Amino acid sequence: MTYVLWLFFFLIILFLSGVLFWTLRGEQREDEGKASDLEEWNCPSCGFTVQLGTECIYCGEKKPERGV
Repeated sequence: MTYVLWLFFFLIILFLSGVLFWTLRGEQREDEGKASDLEEWNCPSCGFTVQLGTECIYCGEKKPERGV
């Protein structure tokens, strides 16, 4: 009977390890290509320095393709 409990606990730990691995692996793929969203840039329309994102919060201007 104790072997069944040990096997049950081992399967639970194995399952939780798999979920943790899957979660951490998914976050790495999600972050690829979004580094440009973290760059600071100056809005060409109003001159505001946008610290995060791709749209100016004051005038709504989108971030230009090349840094200004």
